[in-house]
Parts: sequence; C-alpha cells; structure tokens
Amino acid sequence: MRGKKRYVLAGALFCMGLALANGCSTSEERLEKEEAYRQIGLNAMEEGDYGAAVEAFNNALDEARGLGANEVDICYYKAAAQFAAGSLDGAIETYDALLEYDKKNADAWFLRGCVYLKNNESDKAKEDFDKAIQYASDDEMYLHIYNSLEGAGYTDEAEKYLAQALEKRAGRTARNYTVKGQIYLLKEDLPSAEEQLLKAVDKGDVEGNLYLAQVYQRQGKTEEAEACIGAYIKEYPESSVAYNEKGLKEMEQGNYDKALELFNQGLNLQKVTNVQELRSNQIAAYEYSGDYESAKEAMESYLKDYPEDEAAKREYLFLGKNRQETETESELDSESEAETETESGTEAMTDTEER
Repeated sequence: MRGKKRYVLAGALFCMGLALANGCSTSEERLEKEEAYRQIGLNAMEEGDYGAAVEAFNNALDEARGLGANEVDICYYKAAAQFAAGSLDGAIETYDALLEYDKKNADAWFLRGCVYLKNNESDKAKEDFDKAIQYASDDEMYLHIYNSLEGAGYTDEAEKYLAQALEKRAGRTARNYTVKGQIYLLKEDLPSAEEQLLKAVDKGDVEGNLYLAQVYQRQGKTEEAEACIGAYIKEYPESSVAYNEKGLKEMEQGNYDKALELFNQGLNLQKVTNVQELRSNQIAAYEYSGDYESAKEAMESYLKDYPEDEAAKREYLFLGKNRQETETESELDSESEAETETESGTEAMTDTEER
C-alpha cells in the first residue's frame, strides 16, 4: 500500500511539472540542494515574495529522488505560498497531489476545504471538512472548521459543527474533553466548560489548564486561574504562555524593553497558544516605554485581526492623541531651543558691541 501511495503521488507531482529524478548529482548533493531551496522558499515567504517562494519549493522538489516527510512538508509550504499569492487553483492542485498520496490526510482535506471556501465553493469546502473530521485523530478539527467558517461569514454552518462536536462521545482521548470545554467557553456555558476541562486535565491534557484558567478568570476566581497557568508553565517552561508571564513580571518591575523582548520571543515560537494576549501586551510594552509610534502601528495591525476588541479601539484613539502630544512637545522643545540659541547669540553680539 505504501508503495502504491508513493507511485500515485509521484505521478501527480510529475503532472504538476515536478521532476523527481536527477541523475547528475550524488544523493548527498541533492539533499543539500533540496534543503537549500526549501530554506530559500521559507525566506521568500517571510519577505512576502510568494511567487519566488513557489519557484524555490518547485526547485526543491526537482532535487528529490524519492518521496518522504520532507517532500510532503515542502508541498504544504508550496500550497501555502500559492494560497497567499492568490493562486487558489494552484494550491488546490498541490493539495490534490497530497491527497492522492494519502487519502486519510485530515490536514490536507481541511486545508483544501479552506481554499475552496476562499474560492466561494462552500459545498466543496464542507465536503472536504467532513472528510477531515472523518480522518482526524481527535475532535480539535471541529474547532478549526468552526473558525474557518465563522471567519468566512458562514455562522450558521459553523455552529452546526460545534453542535456535532458536543454530541459526540469524548471517549478516552483527553484532548476531546478539552475541545468540548473550549466549545462551552465559546457558548459562555462556564459550568459545563469547567466540568469538561477538569476531566481533560485529570486525563492528562496539560493544555486544558489554559482554558480552565479562562473559566476561572471569568468566574472571578483569580487564585484558581493562576494555579492553572502555573501548572501549564511547569510542564512547558519555554512555551508562549511562559514568555507572556515572564514579560508581565518585567512590566510590573518597569523593565519595559525586557518585557517587549519576552513578548516577541513568545510570538516567534512555532506554537503560540495565546497570540492575542501576547500582541496586546506587546502594545502595552511599547506604550509604557514611550514608543507611541510602534505602539500605534502594532495596534493598527492588532485591530485588523481583532476588530471586535472595543477596549483596543479606545486605546488606539488614546495612542493617536499621545503621539500627537509627543510630536507637539518635541516641536515646542525644538522651537524653545532655537529661541534660546537666538537669544544667546543676540546677547553675545550686544556684549561685543558694548566692548
């Protein structure tokens, strides 16, 4: 079966113009070139040059002599670059190839569904989402689908997937209890959320502590919330949550530059579970350090992603006012300095004439 999968994907990639054989180089040289092209593609994506990224990933695949985890990983990046570049058909073709290689790849089904959704093909998207649920290892896929549909404006369809998740038995998978707790949080059913998340933590899902902390915070149980966060950090001391807590402690001590460094470190991790909180604290660190320009720019970006944050909108107006006041003060200081220099020069001239 595995040989058949390899043959199918090889054929699919060949049809997409990817040469999977290169007899002119040694195996080690090809691997080095493949990795180098992959890195070029990643760098291009970071710079927002998605066309160059796709070209680099194609070059990386040209160097491949076989198909394995690395080549599949490159295909994922290629599809992401195609999507970002607006080449939706190209991204779909790449996901098609991944699914021909492994028809039980839940992530590929989900991601292709997202592309269909972006392409206004909601029926095809829902078909792919259902396949993703069928092959997913746990119920977290329901939340991914909910977020995608909700973000695209399909609120009613999104809610249906949450209802399906709640109807399912959680079984023995601890993560499924966390998912149910998250859904109840979304629905503001705090008692049910607490019940499910306590089960999740009891069954060994440490991440359940993060959502249980949210429940306790909304219930006004500060000590219990802090205990949950502490339990998570104890297990994951280098997590984004840990960096956020370290940053907050530096903020309390007035070390705003150090706090900003920690918040940025948290945001740059591969897995970030508290993006919104870190970005909000990042803005605060800029503001307290007096860097209103950076705070305003970060806030503009934040509000694009979290337009429902009314407190942030008010803060944005405050930042604009503060920046204007800072600029005005700077201008006044400059004028005052100029006047002082002029007066000094006049006095010096008067002294000279008197002499």
